[in-house]
Amino acid sequence: MHDLDKPYTDSIQQWDIACDCFKAEFKFDPNEIVTIDTIREMFAEIVDDSALSQNASISLMFALYFLGYITLLEIMKAKDEAFEIGNMDDFYLILDRADQWAHQSTDTAKLADAAAPIIQATQKIMHKLHLTR
Repeated sequence: MHDLDKPYTDSIQQWDIACDCFKAEFKFDPNEIVTIDTIREMFAEIVDDSALSQNASISLMFALYFLGYITLLEIMKAKDEAFEIGNMDDFYLILDRADQWAHQSTDTAKLADAAAPIIQATQKIMHKLHLTR
């Protein structure tokens, strides 16, 4: 931690400096945080680009929510190595339901293509956190 105290200049510049300090201290990029607004934007972009059916869209939303949740767990773990991840059974149920909605959709192949990056990111974080389903 360094003393960077300076008088007010520009809020965006100060945000950038604060983000750099955060990243240096916690080894995690704060600009990558996933919020419900980010999830909604990702959802809309994927659904619009792929013209997904309602069932496929529901599956996608469930998968995005789960990814957002485990991303928050990853942030907590990066901040504190002693952070304990509790029982995930209720949250794994989200993935199970996402799979059920996907299987009921008429455009499963389109969904699989559209959701591939989300699935890969989810698997990567789950592996990093030693989470098994």
